[in-house]
Parts: sequence; C-alpha cells; structure tokens
Amino acid sequence: MSAPPLGSLLPRPEHPRPDMHRGVRAGVDWLNLNGQWCFEFDPADVGLASHWAQLGDARFSRRIMVPFPWESHLAWGTEELAGNDNWFSPEAYLDPSQATLETYRHAPRHTIGWYRRGLRVPSAWRGRRVFLNIGAVDWHCRVWVNGIEVGHSASGYVPVSFDITDALSWDGDEITIRVEDPLDHANQPIGKQVERWYERTSGIWQTVWLEPRADAHVTEVMAHPSLASSAVSFDAQVTALEPSGQLELHVQVRTGSGVAAGEGMVSVPSEGGCAQVHVALGKPQPWTPETPHLYRATITLLRDGEAIDRLNTSFGLRDIGVQALPDGGPAYICLNGKPVYLRGALDQSFHPAGVYSYPTDDALRADLLLAREAGFNFLRLHIKAEDPRLYYWADRLGMLLMVDMPNVGYDAYSEEARANWEWTTEAVIRRDFNHPSIFSWCLFNETWGLGGNDYANLPDRHAWVRECYEAAKRLDPTRLIEDNSACLYDHVATDINSWHFYINDYDAARAHVENVVANTHAGSEFNYVGGNVQGLEPLLNSEYGGISARMGDLDVSWCFLFLTNELRRHEQVCGYVYTELQDIEWEHNGVYDYDRSRKDFGYDPALLQGERFVGIDGPPALTVEPGESVRIPVFLRPSRHDWAAETVRWHARFWDALGQPRELVVDQPLAELAGDTAVIELALPDEPGLARVEVNLLDGAGRVQAMNLCFIESVSQREGANSVNGAQVISLSVGDGDLTCDGETERGEVDGDAHLLSGMGDSTVAYTFSLPEDAAERGLTQVTFIAELSSRREGAPQTGVDRWPADITVRADGVDCCSLTLADQPADATGALSHLHGFQGRYGELVSVSVPTEAVADAVSRGALTVTISSRMHGGRGGGLALYGARAGRYPCDICLVLE
Repeated sequence: MSAPPLGSLLPRPEHPRPDMHRGVRAGVDWLNLNGQWCFEFDPADVGLASHWAQLGDARFSRRIMVPFPWESHLAWGTEELAGNDNWFSPEAYLDPSQATLETYRHAPRHTIGWYRRGLRVPSAWRGRRVFLNIGAVDWHCRVWVNGIEVGHSASGYVPVSFDITDALSWDGDEITIRVEDPLDHANQPIGKQVERWYERTSGIWQTVWLEPRADAHVTEVMAHPSLASSAVSFDAQVTALEPSGQLELHVQVRTGSGVAAGEGMVSVPSEGGCAQVHVALGKPQPWTPETPHLYRATITLLRDGEAIDRLNTSFGLRDIGVQALPDGGPAYICLNGKPVYLRGALDQSFHPAGVYSYPTDDALRADLLLAREAGFNFLRLHIKAEDPRLYYWADRLGMLLMVDMPNVGYDAYSEEARANWEWTTEAVIRRDFNHPSIFSWCLFNETWGLGGNDYANLPDRHAWVRECYEAAKRLDPTRLIEDNSACLYDHVATDINSWHFYINDYDAARAHVENVVANTHAGSEFNYVGGNVQGLEPLLNSEYGGISARMGDLDVSWCFLFLTNELRRHEQVCGYVYTELQDIEWEHNGVYDYDRSRKDFGYDPALLQGERFVGIDGPPALTVEPGESVRIPVFLRPSRHDWAAETVRWHARFWDALGQPRELVVDQPLAELAGDTAVIELALPDEPGLARVEVNLLDGAGRVQAMNLCFIESVSQREGANSVNGAQVISLSVGDGDLTCDGETERGEVDGDAHLLSGMGDSTVAYTFSLPEDAAERGLTQVTFIAELSSRREGAPQTGVDRWPADITVRADGVDCCSLTLADQPADATGALSHLHGFQGRYGELVSVSVPTEAVADAVSRGALTVTISSRMHGGRGGGLALYGARAGRYPCDICLVLE
C-alpha cells in the first residue's frame, strides 16, 4: 500500500521548553520536527532483523502526526482533515457524541512503532554539535540517522537527547526512530494509562526538535531562590566533549520587564562538571498567585573569555514552608511566610483528542483558566509528569501545582520497577525544578506499586519509601515532599499529612471528617504506619468527592456543596483537592465535561471556593413540618479574619404546592456575629412547600465574594383535594398514572408514596381526576393542569451542553391541549427534592396547561377528567418521560388540577 505524501502542517509550533532554551527563533536557534512522519507498526517485531532503519520511505505505509500518541485521534486525523489548517485545534475533535471509550481504540494494541522522516539541518550550524531532542516518548526508543544508530533510551515522561552530529551528511538527512511500549508494562512508570483506567499513550507524545550546541555546553540549570535573603543560587551542569581552555560561567538576572537585577560568575573546570553561582537580587519582586512575577536568567558559558553557549531560564522568587496559624492555630502550608488555604482540583490531564498530548499550547493554558474560573487556586497533577508548557503557563497565570510522580503498576514492586521509578522521579524533579508554581512533589499515590492493601504490613517497603522521601528532600529542599497521597491511612515520612475519602452521604461525611480532625495531632499514630507518628505536618485532604470513578454519569453539584462545606468547617484542614477538574472517558465526576464544556451546578461553584468562605453548619436539605421556625447556623472562614469591612446578607424564597414562588426574606443582614458564627432564624409558612435559603458574603464594595445555600422541605399529610392560595386544587400522586413505554419504567417512593415515575423511549401516561360533585352548580369553566416533567435518559448526567430533549403532547379527554419540547432531564443542585430523597438530583420543567373549554364542559358532565401526556424523541434523539411528585424534582407539587 502506498502512503500519501508528507504534509506541511506543523502542530505545536512553539518552543517546547520556554523554561530552558538557547533561543526561540525557529530554524535559527532550533528546528521543530513535529508534523507528519512516515510510520509503520511492527506487530511481529521484524523491523530490526529486516533493517528497517536502513530502508527508505517506501517501507513505511502510514503517516502519523507527531507529537501525538498512536492511540489518539490527533495522530491519524490528517487524511479526513487534509487542507484544514486548524485540524489540530480542540474544536475539531470535541463532539461529545464521539467521546466514548471505543473512539479511543483506533489501533489494535500495538507495542512497536517505527517513525521516519527527512530533514535539512541548517548549514549555519556547521561546526557545532547537533542534538536531537524528544520531549517525551513512551516507552523505549532507538534512533538512527542515515541508517547509523546514534543512541537509545527509555523515556516515558522525561526528555531524551542524542548527539547526532557524526551521523549527519549535511546534504539532506533521514531520521528513523523505533519505539517500543510493552503491553506488560507494570515495571514502567505508567500512571493511569492502563486497561482498568484510561487509554494508553504509546510512542512520541511531546515535541521533537533539533538544536545546535557548542562542544562544551550547559546541560542543566537549577535555580534555588530565597525570598528571605533576596537572592538566588544556580546549580549548573556543564558538559565538555573536548576539554580545552579556561571555562567560566556567567549568570545575568533580569526582572520580567527586562531591568538588570544581578549577576555572578564562577570558573568551571575545562572538563566540565557542576558549578554554583550565587546572585544577590536587590529589592525583591516576589512570585505570588496574585502577582506571578518571573525573573529571567541568561546563563552564558565562556571559553577563554568568548561566549560559546547561552541558555535561558526563568524562576520565581518565592519561599514554601509550613507554620502554625496565630494564637496556637493549626499548621498551614505557607507561601512567602503567609498561610494559603489550598482549594484544589485533581487534574488527570487527559485530552479527548490527544490522550496525554494536548492539541495546542492554547489548550494547555485554557485548562488552567478553567480551573481558575471554577474557583480553584491549585491543581494536583495526578500521577503524570506534564508537558513543560503547562508549568510555563501555571508560572505566568499564578496557578499553584502539586505534582505527582507517575506510579508503576499496582503490584509491580520489583528491583526493575524501583529503579525505573527512581530515575524517572529524579529526572522529573530536575527538569521542572525552576517552576515557581510547583510547591510540592507527591512521590506515590494510594500505595500503587507499594503493595496496596498489604502495604501497612511491609516494613521493607516503608524503609524504601522513607529513603525516597529523604532523597527527594536532598534533591529539592525548596519544596514540600509528600511520601504517599494516602487513602489507606499509611504515611511513613511526609511534609504533608494527606488523606482521601469518597462519601456521598452527608451524615457519614460529617462524621468522617470530624473523626479525621479529632485524631490529627502531634504524636498520633492515625494515618501513619510502621510505628511512625504525626508531627506538626499540615492536614490536607488530597482527594475527596461523592461520586467516585465507577459510580456512573451522575450529578456532582450536591455532594460538592456539602462536602466542601464540611471541609471548610474544620479549620485544622488546611486545604482540599476535589476529584476532579474534568471528566475523563467513562469517568464523570468533573467540574467540567471531558470536552471542557461547563456543567451547570444550580449555583456558582467559584463562590464556594474563595479565600473568604461563608458556610452552613448543617445538612444541605432537611424536612420539617409546615409553620415551623428553623435555625440555620452560619460560620465564616478564616476564623481569625477581621470581618468589619464585609457584610453577610441572606434571603429565602418559597415554592408552594403549585410550584409558585414567593419571597420570604429579601436581602436581610445577618444578625450580629459572635466571633465567626451566627444563626439565621426562618419562620416557614403554614403550608407545604420548599424554601431555598441563600447566604452571601459581600465585600466593602457590595460584591458577592462567597455564597452558600440550603433547602428546607415542609411536608404535611397529603389530601386528595385542597386549597392553595385560595384556588381549589385536586392532586394525584405520580404513581396514580397509567404509564406505558417502549423501555424500562421507574417508580421512586418516599415514605411509601410514589414521587417519581418515568419511562424510557416513547412513553404515554394518563391521570384521571374525579371532579367535585358540585362542579356544574358552581359553574366550573376553567381548569389548569400542572405537573413537573422532564425527558428520561439513562442515569442522571449533570446538566450541561449535552441535552436530552423530548417532544410531548398533553391531551384532556382526547382533546389536544398543547405540544411542547422538554429541553432535558436536568440534574444539579436545583433538583434539591430529588437529592434529598435519593433520586440523584433529577428535575423537570413546571408545565402549566389550560384545558380547553369544551373538554371542561364534557368532564363536568361526566364528573371526571383524564389528562394524557405522550412523549416522543425530538429531532431523532432524546425522548422518554419523567414525572415528579411533591417530594421529588425541583417543585413541591404533585400532579394537579387547579379549578376556577
């Protein structure tokens, strides 16, 4: 099979290492080798024996787009999108209907792939060494230039570099790369690219480029900033391939605006080695999330006074530490000597188009902006060493990062696995050392690769983890080191006392957090193993959620509300990591969908995640009798803050048994605070209904900076006929309906009464109301049918852009009343009654339909009226029908007729 010619598209054109480069002029300082390469899978592993590295392009029948893994959409998108210059933009691949597990399985489970392409090395580079760099390739690569092997290396998550100078012809050259990523890869650091989790990443997945270097050059620079002393020390590694002359290393530091800030110089042995340069910076300009100032450093290597190599990097002047809050408060993580309440999300950093690779630099940046818009001030990058461009943007945007090391397989504790993990971890820390956004390294996740549930009883592995912690502290004393992000209460030696929980029940979650806090103190054995005990490490929740990975596509807004509230209630907890920032493939607990579209919460999640927090010390919803007076405790965080400049106001809205709203309290100032607490007292109407109470914290300018809410259901014994606001109402249970449908039916009960009835597919339901015997005598002419309705789909996906519409028709005794489209089966905090009673937050629209006069007259004569609701798909999709009673959905109303 002949392959199409190579195209000219250049995905990811930006320099891959803005934090460590010799210039960014493409074709002058470096040469980007991304784009189409010739490619071939090698399922029988015959390529080496058949000398594929020495054969021409004709041997390679495929075309692959570098730098995207061969399991991704982006790797193979060129033929159908040829001529579209924006084919590698996210929009080209984010059709949610395609975001199923099957769409990620483009190729069989290949383990070996061969890449080949031609290039011309700039003639201006003659006389220097030419290096081929690969940002990351999973897992092992061998490289040939013009048929000559120039090197091989494992990579996985870290860069590899090969000196290809001696193999170049300088008259058109060919590069061939063989990559092997074994299916049985338990001994490799692999993160979650395993069968039980998400799609694999195999092959080249970060940028490939060439750069020229002198025979003596700088290979590494690690900046150690100190805000306290307003200085920075640089540890530089110099490689001298041909030792000669007097080498010196000069460092010049400038501010972000280009103003000279300091410089220093040291001598370097002619054979190279490590050199340390200390630079005083004068008046410091700190890096903070609010003002993420970056210094720029140019490291110049001189031989006999002449510059031969120049490397550029950047760093932020900031100090990371731990200290107690004032007045004997708990320990907190501090930035520049100030405690920071950490509001984080787990970011697994997969992309529907590129798996581990992002389509564009803008897509990397956009994820950080989405996190900020949702109110997060940091991300835990989960068991993946990320593309350095993401750290670059985090540095500039002021987003704090906790970076996990990629774990080996669950049960892969072996000498090989340990060695692979150790060199990978050291390489990651060295590569990303200069990024001020990174405040912590997390070495292991949930004891994966350490023995799992048996880890607590394996002292040899405890000893190794301690060694790993101590080695990381030696390598990077500027950051906090977490030994293991713990879900089994099994720390050994750590700077952060972290723990995980996934609980979707308010009472159980409240008790759990209280227990953790009560057992967290110096000397406690809780959350530690092997005879180790707690010191003064800050207590951080490093994973939490109500909807865990395998619970299906459900709403997360409700659990996010009450779980976050409980964590903020305890000031001993210094921060949290919500699972997670966005959905991934089949896992649906993100704040955003996998395509990065926004989910509806029924409130603004960012207002639950400010530095200032207003909380409700109680459940998100409760049930009382009509007419009761309810006390709602309120608290403010941080507790030691002076709240004089801020105000707290609240309001309450009430929906009656016909779903009609009215205001109970409008913008009421909160009663005087007793320290950081207060109590709202709400007198409920003496009738069934639902109240929504919202508390707002306003700054001095009257802007809402924090919000919380709760719901109060008032319930009395159902009556078949009653009066609501002066109108006579006949109400039926949703379970009184006669439902037929093409698919499954569902009946949900509360206290023995049906309050949810639904059917999948084309559905019809009929309700027969008995009219009052005196209806004719009273001259009944106007009847209104009221019901809360939605479409019906599988599960309870959180409300978002992927809607599930249904066309419905309402008839009264066979007479058409109306036809309309139900937009969706929404599920979010708006569906408070469904969350309160176990119906997963689903709710509908309040449909109010006037019954035609002729149907009313006929019904009066017969003493009964039958209302039929039929549902069909809308535009070839959606469909189904769900009906909500007074204790389900959004509105506290049953299936009603209002008689006038």
